Amino acid sequence: MEGTYSHARFNQNTCITMIFIAVDHIHPVTGRPMPNGIPVALHDQLDFLDGKRLDFPRLIYYLRDCKIPNQVVLTKDAPPGAWYPVVLGWFDFDQDYFSTISVEGFERIKRKELKLIFTYHEGDHPGHIRNRLDWLCDQHGVDPAMVWLISGNTTADQYPNTIYWPELEFMYWRTVDRNAGARYHLNLRSRAYIGLCRIDKLWRKVFMSDLWSHGLNEHGYFSYTQHLLGSEDDYHGCALSNSYLAQCQPRVDQFIEAGPFLVDNLDTHAHNTYNQNMTDLYTDSYFNIVLETMIDVDNSGGRFITEKTFKPIFNNQFFVAVSSVDHLRHLRDLGYRTFGRCIDEAYDSVNNNQDRFDAVLDLSKSLIHSGLDKLHQLYVDLAPEIQHNSHVFQSGMSHRLQAVVDRINCKP
Repeated sequence: MEGTYSHARFNQNTCITMIFIAVDHIHPVTGRPMPNGIPVALHDQLDFLDGKRLDFPRLIYYLRDCKIPNQVVLTKDAPPGAWYPVVLGWFDFDQDYFSTISVEGFERIKRKELKLIFTYHEGDHPGHIRNRLDWLCDQHGVDPAMVWLISGNTTADQYPNTIYWPELEFMYWRTVDRNAGARYHLNLRSRAYIGLCRIDKLWRKVFMSDLWSHGLNEHGYFSYTQHLLGSEDDYHGCALSNSYLAQCQPRVDQFIEAGPFLVDNLDTHAHNTYNQNMTDLYTDSYFNIVLETMIDVDNSGGRFITEKTFKPIFNNQFFVAVSSVDHLRHLRDLGYRTFGRCIDEAYDSVNNNQDRFDAVLDLSKSLIHSGLDKLHQLYVDLAPEIQHNSHVFQSGMSHRLQAVVDRINCKP
């Protein structure tokens, strides 16, 4: 674990060519680096704890996948400038994350020998999280310049020592079997679309129940599993108007009573596993209705793109996205292409959540009603965009992580 380090690499005004990842513990049997911030007594129980806990330092594997030079070292042996990662499964504003850090790690961060790197793949408001971290820095006497936050929300770069990185794009890329995706082909297909929803949210069942009420579920591979049913039924917590939700409630209740709607025999765990691709469903349908994680990204004004959007990209489909404003525009910023050449994507720039939701619902129904023949021709016409997207995804996105590394390590 120990090595010889060149002091020139850690000059505060130069870029560091090797990233040293400091961890407090390495599992004595598996040799796996354990999560910083979790007591040793819980290490063998991590796979049974909920997803809100601190997580394994996945950054190590990401760096290796991207061939970015790195080395794992114990915290006590870490050279100046090393990263001390804390991986957040869910950000709890009541949690004092600094108090979970080992004594040695904390003291070395206070002495400005280590950089504390929080990674958070979710889309929660990064400004609010940054404010909380800065408050904790003040409480514990830590220089906030030594504390970084990597966030899945596009607005992250607006805040000090906070960086946007679409981790879920990379997480999906490295997890899915990239040889198992649906290929682009011109054979006729039996279904118009694929619309899979594994976790219940109020706005999702409003959308899917509308399709169901018009019999359009029969035209696609349509799934609503009802997992975590009712967990987000608060009207005031939903981005859609309360009057609209109340109007839809009787239909939603009928929809839930008629369900669940399933297209496979997988259990809840398998539905939440990236490597379960269901290639046959993508191969036999033309387009995808993406029901993203958020349609209003924690009132942050940002975008949050998850594997739900990258699945049709990987599987050579065009798609519409029930998501936040400028979701498609941000995909274009990332190097992908969207389908405005042939489909009306004006909904993407609609700021009002209710109006945007209505617009993408109307577009989805219009596409389904157009029939298989027209959808087949649309699929042919969109071949350049569809194949470009698949190529971009398959080629990898190491340059995005390299940009994060450069920002942290090259900051004067």
